[in-house]
Amino acid sequence: MTRPAGTGRQVVMVAPFAESPKATTSARVIPLARALAARGHRVTVLVPPYDNPGESRSRREGGAIVRTLVVPGAIPEASPLQAIAQPVLAARVAAAAMALEPDVVHLFKPKAVSGLAHAILAARRRLRGDPGPALVVDTDDWEGDGGWNEYEAYPWWQRAAVNAQEWWGIGAADAITAASRTLEAQAWSRGQPPARVAYLPNGLDDADYPGWWGPSGPGQPGRDEVRARLHLGNGPVVVLYTRFFEFQPSRALATIRAVRARVPGATLLVVGAGKFGQERALATLAANEGEAGAITLAGWQAVANLPGLLRAADVAIALADDNLANRAKCSVKLLQLMRLGVPVVADATGEQANYLAGSDTGAPGEAGVLVPPGDVTAMAVAVASLLSDPVRRAAVGQTGAMRARDRFGWDVLAPAAEAAHAGAIAARRRA
Repeated sequence: MTRPAGTGRQVVMVAPFAESPKATTSARVIPLARALAARGHRVTVLVPPYDNPGESRSRREGGAIVRTLVVPGAIPEASPLQAIAQPVLAARVAAAAMALEPDVVHLFKPKAVSGLAHAILAARRRLRGDPGPALVVDTDDWEGDGGWNEYEAYPWWQRAAVNAQEWWGIGAADAITAASRTLEAQAWSRGQPPARVAYLPNGLDDADYPGWWGPSGPGQPGRDEVRARLHLGNGPVVVLYTRFFEFQPSRALATIRAVRARVPGATLLVVGAGKFGQERALATLAANEGEAGAITLAGWQAVANLPGLLRAADVAIALADDNLANRAKCSVKLLQLMRLGVPVVADATGEQANYLAGSDTGAPGEAGVLVPPGDVTAMAVAVASLLSDPVRRAAVGQTGAMRARDRFGWDVLAPAAEAAHAGAIAARRRA
């Protein structure tokens, strides 16, 4: 690949936590690091696995280096002792970053270890009177009140700490990368000039999804085997691929009931699980209302299992209530469904609308079907319409797959990160 003018920077990317079980490091940080390295930059990812202390996966990823730091002790993530362990780990992260003499330190999430490392690097800059590297902060969720603070049910002091870190970190950065238009606007509200806020939605990298391209629907290898194993039968299947924080289980049940009123025999395949057992609550609700046969739980699945499971369905639904947390997030799961060619009906909430709205791929047709957020009837009507029209269903899936390929590959998105890095460096030189 021809290197763009002005590249070849030394970039250190600070991941927010371990590569698993959470996804930001593996699905956002590392693929972006590979894409930037392919464009001629020298990229090192520092991973502070405080949430998975046993993780040790230091290696080379394409042209990027991924380095997992040693966690002091094996302290559970929910332990109050993290209030001591995280600052210690953040100091190690900051020292490791500076030892690499970076032009840019790109810190992912303005809270916890990466947020503390940002504060340490900013304090170092002030104390030494040395501009040091440019400091860029990435936001891929709204973390404070109205966002993940609500879902995680933190104690008051932890909520306050997250609010303070997020508020300070976004405003104090030399530039911001934002995974959604809502997060972009939040950065502007903290006084960041638009020129220093780069819209950087989530993408996919072929290296992480080998063999995922191709049509969905009947005739796909393994489809019949998956249906037989899960006892799905030959009727219409609607898949819900989720972590359950975007909506209440009762809404998922109401949706499949409304679909079944229009398409008798349709079933809901749930791929994924909630942190607080919401998938079990959904199954209990269904049983209590005489709809136990309408729902099949597949549980949490490794990425390698997803193509067969998701393609076993005819249509996918993406439920996302209209609130700040959902408007701010940028769903890799939705993008994975698109990539697999599964036709999606989604609430028009936040980035779901940006992923699916229109078709700029050169192919006619729609990349997905959007409905008003929270409108159970509208979603059921849209799902039933797709289930009754296999030609349109196939076309929607194909167009969505092309849009995922052409617009949301990390190689396509990486220049936005480069622009943020360039803007941050320029801002430091003017300071």
